[in-house]
Amino acid sequence: MSLKKQIFILFAIVLGLAYTGTLYISVKSTQEYLNNQLAVHAQDTATSLGLSLAPAIRERDLARANSMIDVIFDRGYFNRISLEAWRGSFKVERHLDTWTAESPEWFIKLLALDTPVRSSEILIDWKNRAKISVSVHPGYAYNELWKITRNNILWLLLITVFIGLLVFYGLRRVLQPLLRTEQQALAIAQKMYIFQEELPKTRELRNVVTAMNLMTRKVRENIDAQIQQINRYQQLAYRDPLTGLANRRCYLAEVDNFVQHREEFRNAAVLIVHLSGLLNANEKYGYEYGDEALKTVKNCLHAINSGDSQQLIARIGGSDFGLLLKNPHAGEAVSCADKILKEYTVHGDSKYPGDLYIGITEFEEVKSIRTILSEADQARRQAESFASKKWHVFEKASTSALTTRTAGEWRSLLLDAIDKNNFELHIQPIKYFNKKNTALAEVLLRMNCDGQSVPASVFLSSAQDHDLLPRIDRLVVNRVLELVIENSERLYAVNLSINSLVDDDFIHWLLMTLEHAGERAKSLLFEISETRQLRSEAIQETLKKLANACAGVAIERFASGNQDFAYLMKLTLCYIKVSGRYIRGIENDAEHQFYIKTLLQMAHNLELDVVAESVETEKVAELVEKLGFDAMQGYYVGHPQPI
Repeated sequence: MSLKKQIFILFAIVLGLAYTGTLYISVKSTQEYLNNQLAVHAQDTATSLGLSLAPAIRERDLARANSMIDVIFDRGYFNRISLEAWRGSFKVERHLDTWTAESPEWFIKLLALDTPVRSSEILIDWKNRAKISVSVHPGYAYNELWKITRNNILWLLLITVFIGLLVFYGLRRVLQPLLRTEQQALAIAQKMYIFQEELPKTRELRNVVTAMNLMTRKVRENIDAQIQQINRYQQLAYRDPLTGLANRRCYLAEVDNFVQHREEFRNAAVLIVHLSGLLNANEKYGYEYGDEALKTVKNCLHAINSGDSQQLIARIGGSDFGLLLKNPHAGEAVSCADKILKEYTVHGDSKYPGDLYIGITEFEEVKSIRTILSEADQARRQAESFASKKWHVFEKASTSALTTRTAGEWRSLLLDAIDKNNFELHIQPIKYFNKKNTALAEVLLRMNCDGQSVPASVFLSSAQDHDLLPRIDRLVVNRVLELVIENSERLYAVNLSINSLVDDDFIHWLLMTLEHAGERAKSLLFEISETRQLRSEAIQETLKKLANACAGVAIERFASGNQDFAYLMKLTLCYIKVSGRYIRGIENDAEHQFYIKTLLQMAHNLELDVVAESVETEKVAELVEKLGFDAMQGYYVGHPQPI
C-alpha cells in the first residue's frame, strides 16, 4: 500500500472518530434536552389544567371536566391524561393508543425517550383532594430528534467529503516529490538517470530529493567515467590516432577471428593498399603534408565502405592500409580495388611523389594470418611493377559452386528457399557458470541447397543485398514459436538483422505475433549484432518495445565495431556477447585480458550479463570464467545441432 493511501486512511479514521464523537455528543445532548422538555411540559400542563378543573370538580360537573380535558388532549401532544376525585367517584381518563411517526422504527428503538408522568393535586375542601396526571406523547420529540440527527449526519458527511478531497489533493501535491523520487530510483535500475529540478518546500522531502539527485548524479558520473575510460582504452589499443581507423592489432585479430569462425566464414579477400613515396613526401613537403596524404587514402577507402559490416578498414603500417572483405562475391575484391584507385585519382594530390598500389589475396580455406598477409603483400609488390593496372591478385578465386554464383543466381535461390521454407534450424548451447537451470541456446540458420546444408554466412550477405532478410527472419521466428510448444523450458536466442529492425512492417508484424503467442513469447529473446545504428533513438525505442514483448534483447559481437558504448545506457538488455576477436587466443594476450576486465566491470555496473563467444579450448574456458564472464558459448561448450 502506498504512503499516500496509508496517510489518507489514517486521516479518515481520525476524522471519522472525531465526527462520530461529535455526532454522539450532539445527539445525546438533544436527547437529554427533549427528555427534560417532556417532563417540564407534562408538569406545566398538569398544574395549569388542575387549576382550570378545580371549579368543575367542586361542583361535580363531570361534563364540563370532560370538555376541558378533551380540549387539551385533542391537540395530540399528550399520551395520557387522567383525573380522579371524590375518592374515585369522579373519574376522567384519556389515552392515545395509535400514532404515526415520521422517524424510522430503528431510530426510535436506538434512541428511546423517557415519557415521564407528572401529577398535580387539586384541593377541593379540607377533607377531599383531586389528582390529575399528565404524560406528554414523545412522538413530536422523536420527530424533532430525527430531524436534528439527520441534518447533523448530512452536514458532517458534506464536510467529510470536502475535507477528504482537500486532503487527497493536498497529499497528492505534497507527496508528488516522493513519487518522483520513487520513479527516479526505479529509473536508475533501468539505466535512466532523472533529476528533479523542482525541490519541494517541505524540509524533510527537500532533503530526500536533494540526496537522491546527488546519488543519481554520482551514479551517472561513475558510469560515464567507466564508459569514457573503456572508450579511451579502446581508442588507444585498437585505433590508429591519425586516421581514426582500426590499427594493426585490431585488424589482425578481426581477420583471424573471421577466418576461424566456422559459422561465419565462407570465403574472404584481404587487400593491402600501399601509398608509396611517403618518406619523400615527408622530407619534401613536411610531415603534415604526408599526414594529409594518408587521410586522403582513408577517405578513398571509406568511399567504398559506407559502414558495411562485411568490410573492415584499418591502417596496418606507416603507409599501408588493410581491407578485409567478408564472404565477397566473385569479382568483388577486384571491383573494390578499381573503385579505390578511381577515388584516389580524383582526390589525390597530383604533386605527391608516389602512387597507390593494391595487393589482393582471395581464399576459402582456413589460413594463418601470417600466410594471408604474406600473400597480400607479395601481390602488392607485384602491383607496383604494373604501371597501368596498379593492383594484382595473388591467386584466382576458388571455383566452388557456392562462391562463384552471380547475384542474380543467389536471388533466385533465396526466393525459392523462402517460398518453400527450405531452411534448417540448428541450436548451439550457451552455458552459464553460476545460474542453475538456464537452458539457453542460440538458434543458427542453414539453407538446404541442392541437398547441401549451407551456413548462413554463405547466403546472408546476398539476402541483405536483395532486402530479403526481413522475410527470412519471419520464417525463423514462426519456426521457433512452433518449437516452443514442444519444449517450453528452453530459452531460444534468435538473431535479428538490423535490416529487419528498421522495417516498420516487420516490427509491427513481430510485435503482433509475440502478443498472440502469449506465454510462448517469453521463451524467445533476440540477439542483434552491434552496429552504429544502435545509437539511433528510433531503433532504441523499437528494442524497448521488443524487450517488453518477449524474454528480452541482447547484443552479440559486442566491441567488434569500435563503438562508443554510451548507447548501452539507453537499452534494456539481458546480456552482451563479446566478439570472438577478443576471446580467441586471449590466454596469450595480456592487453586483451586487461581490456576485457575493464569491459566486464562496466557491463556489470550496468547490471548486464556478459557472454564470451568462440570459446573452443579448456584453457580459454577456464580463463573467461576467472575473468568474470557470466556465460560462454563455442565449440568447447557444444557444437550446433539440428533441431
